[in-house]
Amino acid sequence: MIPGGECGINGREGATQARRTLDLSKLDRYATPEAFVEAVRKKAYDYDFSCHGCSQAVVQTFLDVFEEDNAPLFKAASPFAAGMSMTGNNCGALIGGLLILGAVFGRKSMADGMEGIIDGIRPARRLVKHFQGRFGTVNCRDLTQTDLADPVKADAYFAGGGLERCAAVTGEVAAFVGGLLYEERQKRK
Repeated sequence: MIPGGECGINGREGATQARRTLDLSKLDRYATPEAFVEAVRKKAYDYDFSCHGCSQAVVQTFLDVFEEDNAPLFKAASPFAAGMSMTGNNCGALIGGLLILGAVFGRKSMADGMEGIIDGIRPARRLVKHFQGRFGTVNCRDLTQTDLADPVKADAYFAGGGLERCAAVTGEVAAFVGGLLYEERQKRK
């Protein structure tokens, strides 16, 4: 049983309310969906290539687009780099994309129940399915074919063009997320 009531229903203690969501009207400044998608692809690629941290590169790309300063969301993305804290599991760029989709489509309150969860899962599932289809896996170790927690293996991977390959995956995630967000903006107009 949840202390304070069932999932915070009716504003009881324990309820979490989203104060706001990312403002999709910011996408209107892009002339075409293609221009937006390519802009976020490039920005995410550049962030990952220059600053590292694939999950944060995706998150920061969209925080920039939406002109948001969301340090908690940015910081929350930090441990997902190199496949969930350098374990080689789920790709950090994919998780960064899921975080952004959650920030836009996610459940706003525990009181929204399962319906609120499902509404947010639909676009996230599209991203995961796209990623699996494009790359054949969602795991960092399978994408990189190495163990990034091992300094010797990581150095060899990055010396052999690994950073460019990771940044390209990061850019692809941002591009697909950008397409989903642009599509949603058109629905809401």
